Amino acid sequence: MIDFEEYIEKLRDLIEDNRKIVIISCAGLLFVFVILAFFVARSDMKAKAAKRNRIEETKLVIDQPLMIPEGPIVPSGYITNRKTEKNWSDEEVENWFTQPDSEEVEKLGKANDRIINEIIGAAP
Repeated sequence: MIDFEEYIEKLRDLIEDNRKIVIISCAGLLFVFVILAFFVARSDMKAKAAKRNRIEETKLVIDQPLMIPEGPIVPSGYITNRKTEKNWSDEEVENWFTQPDSEEVEKLGKANDRIINEIIGAAP
């Protein structure tokens, strides 16, 4: 027959001789169990939330005519879209395009250089 009291006595001696190691080991095991319990509870909450947020598939049955929502009234003569030509006519060029002078081109170049210097900084 197995003598349990002998094993219990040896275990007590081992614990008394290595008290710090036993305490650290127990604390480590407790920490691992707490972390595992946290992850199990968290995954369970995620699964429950996924079940709650699941949208049931429903088949759309249209038994009444669709109602168009009210919106702003478009003034007469207002064009919501138009077909644009590939090239401007001479009249459109004269009306809408302004030839930049050399001073404006130079200012634009300096602004672009400043932006480039901010981006690359002190890179070689």
